[in-house]
Amino acid sequence: MKNYILLVTLSINVSMILAQPAIYTDAQTWITGTWANGAGGTATIQEVMEQNPYEGNAHLQFDYNFTEWWAGCGLNLDNWGSSAARDFSGYSHLRIAYRGLGEADTIGLRLKDVNTSGNDVVLGGKTLTYISLDIPISALIGGTSVNINEITEIEFFIGGAASANEQVFIDNIRLVNIDDLPSAASEATWDLANSTSLGLNLTNWLEAYWLMPFDAFPDFTKYNRNNIQALKEAGFEVFRLPVTFERMAPITAPYTIDFNQEALQLVDSMILWANEFDFKLIIDNHHGYELTDANFTTELMRLKSIWAQLAIQYDYLDPHRFLFEVYNEPHSISNFNFRTVAQALVDTIRAEETQTHIILVGASGYNSGNDLTSFIPLNDADIIYTFHNYDPYFFTHQGMSWTTPAYLPVSSFPLAGEEEGINNLFAAVKVWSGNHDVPVWLGEYGVSTQADAISRCNWMETMVNAAIVNGFTHFYWDAITPSDAFGFFEDGIITQANAIDCFESELGLYNNVTAVIDIVCEEEGEVFIYPNPASYWVFVKWEGANSILEKVEIFDMSGRLMKSIADYDENEPIALNGLTAGMYVIKGSLSTGKNWRTQIIVL
Repeated sequence: MKNYILLVTLSINVSMILAQPAIYTDAQTWITGTWANGAGGTATIQEVMEQNPYEGNAHLQFDYNFTEWWAGCGLNLDNWGSSAARDFSGYSHLRIAYRGLGEADTIGLRLKDVNTSGNDVVLGGKTLTYISLDIPISALIGGTSVNINEITEIEFFIGGAASANEQVFIDNIRLVNIDDLPSAASEATWDLANSTSLGLNLTNWLEAYWLMPFDAFPDFTKYNRNNIQALKEAGFEVFRLPVTFERMAPITAPYTIDFNQEALQLVDSMILWANEFDFKLIIDNHHGYELTDANFTTELMRLKSIWAQLAIQYDYLDPHRFLFEVYNEPHSISNFNFRTVAQALVDTIRAEETQTHIILVGASGYNSGNDLTSFIPLNDADIIYTFHNYDPYFFTHQGMSWTTPAYLPVSSFPLAGEEEGINNLFAAVKVWSGNHDVPVWLGEYGVSTQADAISRCNWMETMVNAAIVNGFTHFYWDAITPSDAFGFFEDGIITQANAIDCFESELGLYNNVTAVIDIVCEEEGEVFIYPNPASYWVFVKWEGANSILEKVEIFDMSGRLMKSIADYDENEPIALNGLTAGMYVIKGSLSTGKNWRTQIIVL
């Protein structure tokens, strides 16, 4: 299947490490021939000297006329195989400027070596003035077998509409190596990102704007102190709180939010419970008004006003416990344009706050993982990036009344290739995270209550394992809604007895206290190990009289010593980095000389 990638980044004030080989400028060209095609029509490409080139005196004019969704043209670089192909290695980006297109059209490109085409990267839509874009080479070839040392062709394609009769101009095609790359994450952001593993979305509550016309918003029965405490005690470490802030604000300037309204008082309640029950909380701007490539520049003023108010209102919150998420699931806007929006919102928050809160940002395509792998991180060191996954959609959303179309038919999981597809995507997101030195969380995933029980469990096993293997804190969408949704507590009752067994085991719920001393000793007491199973760290606590913990050691099942901590401090976690998933023996000694041991599971 062809990979479609939707992000580039604007070229502004960057410095270059290497020279910039010109593929097409007034001064130089590597182009040895061209072709053009319009499906169900005609297309031509030619060099012209009129109509205001981007640089110099000439540019390429591509005229297209099609009735079957597509037109394309190619720039050959090796004289159709009679001369050497071009080496693109050693450069981070391909720079290109374009102008034109029809109202609904988009332009994209791909690289090709002698035999293989790379990823399709969509540059954007109609623009009346030239814009210059830097496309990451990694986005063009990542996950393909394209030989970056032997590029023979740059292919452009027009899509987005069933038919069109328009033109686009192309100029200033260069290879560049950008020195001014976006910020890697700060140590504090990495520390917070790695301090949690299991999250939950609090759904169909403060984001449920569809209840507003019925005077039923907010729903005071959905979540309260008792069931939030019950969810925390079940094992969830961080909650994502979706709130429809935009729909609670006026749609005309100055967009002033009334923070005394009942829904925002419930946000204040969640803040109190986060401190009381010791969990982290993401305050998420959810179900706002749709952003598109056509309206984002005007909508940005409203969004900036809303986030300026939120940043001031919640500035007092402990940045080690409370996080912000700027916009949920952009989808009618390109990655390129949404990156502009996200950077502006992050900058707005930073300008208003007096202490730095970590911010969550996703990509376009409904926060898809594929789009994230071509997203250029923002120029801010305190961002956790997020993606959502409900693959395969027709399985996870079967039987729902609110999908389009409604009531998707029954299907099972896994079918051929589905597990592999999920694992490959998660691995690609992990590679992107490592390449940019930024953390990633899986912000949403969930499976319909209408799916058969075995398939639901199979899917949960696949998803949770993929998240754990790649080190993603993961947030299930909807624990308690029993029908037409994704819940896994029977009848919405949050008790261990009502948790579906495979969800309980896969999520590691009700598993945060184990390990009683298993040797004979004079003093009475217990060793508590939590969390267990554990992903990133584990605490060891001794509760008993006349003694304190001293040395703690972790062994694999063959008896090899993996970690040893002398003078152990019960208030400090033991990092589990370097340990592969599996069972381990943990041993220790007390100040009285007595020893203890038990087992832990590392995920």
